[in-house]
Amino acid sequence: MKVFDGLDALPAPFAPATVAIGTFDGVHRGHQALIATAVADARAHDRPALVFTFDRHPQELLAPDRAPAYLTTPAQRNRLIAELGADALVVAAFDRALSQMSPEAFVRDILKRRLGADSIVVGDNFYFGRERAGSAAYLREKADEFGFALHALEPVLVGGQPASSTRVREAIRAGDLAEAETVLGHSYLLAGTIVKGQQLGRTLGYPTANLALTVNQVVPPDGVWAVVATLQDARNVNGACSLGERPTIEGAGRSLETFLFDFAEDLYGQEMELRFVQFLRPEAKFDSLDALVVQMARDVELARARLASR
Repeated sequence: MKVFDGLDALPAPFAPATVAIGTFDGVHRGHQALIATAVADARAHDRPALVFTFDRHPQELLAPDRAPAYLTTPAQRNRLIAELGADALVVAAFDRALSQMSPEAFVRDILKRRLGADSIVVGDNFYFGRERAGSAAYLREKADEFGFALHALEPVLVGGQPASSTRVREAIRAGDLAEAETVLGHSYLLAGTIVKGQQLGRTLGYPTANLALTVNQVVPPDGVWAVVATLQDARNVNGACSLGERPTIEGAGRSLETFLFDFAEDLYGQEMELRFVQFLRPEAKFDSLDALVVQMARDVELARARLASR
């Protein structure tokens, strides 16, 4: 899949294409239906399947105090879209000019002139343009005038309720990773770079990989989790992860640190993804470091057992 970073990176004019439009954070089952429809339509008409999205949540510009945390990093989003068979992805900068564009200008100047849209795929609840004046209904009215076919899809139901990024965020924050992954249709993975921490775990006999998140992703509840880590070289390693404030250690601060089982390699500076498989216990403050070490041994034993039985 070819990725175009910004509208200016596109060749002009772009080949006639089928274009799926959306934010696509999470690439959940609803997003997958949009992209699959675009790919099928493109194949049927012998033209490229193009996905059009933005470099940020629109609310980061329009209402920063209400901007949601992300479900995927840009790299994760791109990878998931590529796996669905899209030929190209255009990531447009969502700036003030784009936010103030009229629906007509968006269709004429971006969808038709820049993206070559002969067919457009959106969700039936899709809105765009200044003050969200554009909609699927607007596109339906303008299809003949601008010369494109429209596919406006109804929400995809999962367990009787629409799949949505909001639903996934709520499930993750509640600690229901099984529900989140059911709606997503794939694993939920926190992604980041391994950085040096205080190295206290090493002195306690449990050296940890401290993860600095790539973007502001949604995180599950604080506590200890059984996890599977995917390393930069694609190896999967089981582990136990502590997420939170580390209350036993005065002034330690918040961290996301994982003890990888039977693993002793130097990973500093490398990328890693974490899948949270099962919640083991909430955070707790222990009377001493010795008591903490005893509990850590129990956590590791329990995590091994839970991961082995799945």
